[in-house]
Amino acid sequence: MMGGDEPHRRDSDEITITETAPLLTNERPSWPSHRQRLSITSITSVHVPKIHNGRTIVNLLCIIILISSSSTGLIGIPETRLLEDAACRQYYGLDGSISGPIDEKDCKGDAIQNKVAFTLAIQSSADAAAGFLAAFPWGLAADRIGRKPVVALALAGSLLGIVWAMTVVYFHNVFPVELIWLGSLGNFLGGGSAVIAGIVLSMIADSTTEEERAIAFMRVHVASLCGNLGAPALSSVLMARAGPWPPIWIAFAVIALSGIAFLFVPETLKHQPGQEHGHEPEIVEDEEEETTDLTSRVSHVVTQFKESLSMFKSTSLVLLLITCLGSPPVLYATLQFMAQFLSKRYGIELYKTGYIQSTYGAAQVVQALIILPWVTRYVMKSTTPKRIRAPDEHHRDLSLARWSYTLLAVGIFIVGLAPTLPGFVFGLMLMALGSGFNSLTRSLMSLYVDPEHRSRLFSLVAMAEVVGSVYAQPFLAALFALGMKLGGGWIGLPYFGLSILISAVATLLLFVKVPKEARNSAPTHENGCDEE
Repeated sequence: MMGGDEPHRRDSDEITITETAPLLTNERPSWPSHRQRLSITSITSVHVPKIHNGRTIVNLLCIIILISSSSTGLIGIPETRLLEDAACRQYYGLDGSISGPIDEKDCKGDAIQNKVAFTLAIQSSADAAAGFLAAFPWGLAADRIGRKPVVALALAGSLLGIVWAMTVVYFHNVFPVELIWLGSLGNFLGGGSAVIAGIVLSMIADSTTEEERAIAFMRVHVASLCGNLGAPALSSVLMARAGPWPPIWIAFAVIALSGIAFLFVPETLKHQPGQEHGHEPEIVEDEEEETTDLTSRVSHVVTQFKESLSMFKSTSLVLLLITCLGSPPVLYATLQFMAQFLSKRYGIELYKTGYIQSTYGAAQVVQALIILPWVTRYVMKSTTPKRIRAPDEHHRDLSLARWSYTLLAVGIFIVGLAPTLPGFVFGLMLMALGSGFNSLTRSLMSLYVDPEHRSRLFSLVAMAEVVGSVYAQPFLAALFALGMKLGGGWIGLPYFGLSILISAVATLLLFVKVPKEARNSAPTHENGCDEE
């Protein structure tokens, strides 16, 4: 059995469907055979031989991810506007006295914006914490009862959370807006987006070959990116014509449609043959394992987690792991928080901010699909000037990671400093050029551990990013409140602080060194890297 499993124990879970998905890797990934992982993105990992048409499954999943991720882009700006209106009414004591929405210009006071920022920040942190706690048990359930039922429950839980939040906002004259935080409890049903991400990765890994897998992950990543940062433009159009509620109802329909579409994706887990007996389906093995005490299994995973910490013998690997704490604030700074910041600083209506978000999303797609692949090939060519030519792909990734963080830090600083909207957009474009930072650092991480330990490594990476998600939006909200209090150009303080954080991360990369083993083996992997 061990010999049969060995080819599958690689680093596929280093690739996610979010902005942090690695586009460069020196190993073609496949899904690990370990079935229990203390992870957000790999908790549902289980090897299934390819039975269905892999291309069809990947295409279906790309469509589903594009649809489901667009719900976030559709609902973000309308939710901010409704919450702002509710906080505005409560601040002026106008609940029940005015039927229509209050003029948005009257809601830009510092006290109101502080309340909106912190309400959304705590909601974001609660969502991340609830998803983290629920991911492990629902990940186990996905391995036992199938992926599709768990995805359906996760989508239903997300839908319930949104319904609750919008109910609180609609009845703001009855409930304090802070009650929207209870909507995070919906993530306990199905595990939320964290479990959905892991299941989608598992199904792609089940249905594709090693040669196809890297491209499939990148396609899903781009689909997620287009949904998250492309939908705000549609939301803006709808808000301009019909107000904030229609985009929210469409988001409800989009989530429901995603669940229905998932019914057409084959359940790969049902086609999973066992490998211990050679002929018994592993689903039978699952039935036998149901008699195993849950406490023993949890204890086993905790033991694996402790053993995983022993991988961090390399200082460079520890530094790379620390960089993961800086990626969630960058993500949040370009989503819902950016809409509120743009509206407050430049005096534009919230619905118009969606066009700016979609422009940034389009720039990221261009960077991921055109600019970064071109640069990675160019710096490896023999005709490239020696001053910028990389000796091998590993040093290339390290150099590009340093430059990406530098561009990101400069772009974020310009975003905070820009007194006009064109200057803000210019800063966003620089940020887009550096948006491959997380993919590059993850590619580098895989060099410091053996292939059979990479699943555990990226499980810890996922946990570090969850920690970053918990503090990210409160960090931005606190600096936003302080910046408004100081007045003037200090309103850009959230982005100044984020720029300092990213600069510190970039400094850490100066102390990262490519391991000798990777340097010695780099020439033998160069062709494979170029192909990916």
